[in-house]
Amino acid sequence: MKVIECKPIQHTGTCSITFIRIDPENLQDTLSAIIKALMDLSWLSRFDQDYMKDSFSLRANETIADIRKKIADSSDDKVTKEAGEYVVSELARESLISKMNYLDIPLAELLGMKVSGNPGFDFHSQNNCTHTVIFGEAKYNSRQSAYDSAIKQVYQFITDKKDIKQIVDLHPFCTQEALTRANSGFKGFAIAFSAKSTSSDTLIANILEHTNFGEVSRHEEIVIVAVNI
Repeated sequence: MKVIECKPIQHTGTCSITFIRIDPENLQDTLSAIIKALMDLSWLSRFDQDYMKDSFSLRANETIADIRKKIADSSDDKVTKEAGEYVVSELARESLISKMNYLDIPLAELLGMKVSGNPGFDFHSQNNCTHTVIFGEAKYNSRQSAYDSAIKQVYQFITDKKDIKQIVDLHPFCTQEALTRANSGFKGFAIAFSAKSTSSDTLIANILEHTNFGEVSRHEEIVIVAVNI
């Protein structure tokens, strides 16, 4: 992938907002790279206990097999809806790690019991400077930029306290300070979505004016990630 933009967004509130735009370049190469990244279970080494390694390994491998099948159904020039959301999730997650030096946490579906269809946020990270957990949601639409559905989903998940419910899954990965802050309301969100030919300035303006975005931006930090697929 190629990160073509990464810049802070000026606005009137106190929330830190960053905009990232990604060009996956060759789609088939990107899909292959995502599969390779998903199959890298080196993160299991952070667990000392074999029962933790074995439990997470069984969960992750079942999910990886399911994702591989969905990505295999994609063609050279387009992806299916489900595969598209994995692409957006993984590229957004990688951009937080590579461009912002945030914490590397596996995709949420690799950590959960459910093989497909994560019931909460799609990916997570942590701002290591401010100890802020980032809860990320990804949306894909083959016809138009998917920021509207991504913002609405983040807003709904906050309302339903899905972020708080997922804190227990993040315990092995985030710092205790970050998890304590998140539980107390000091948290951030990543809004990731497929983007078409709409200019970045127009995307940013539309997002800042979105009714639900005003509520989401009451929190510590927002990272907006537009993926050109």
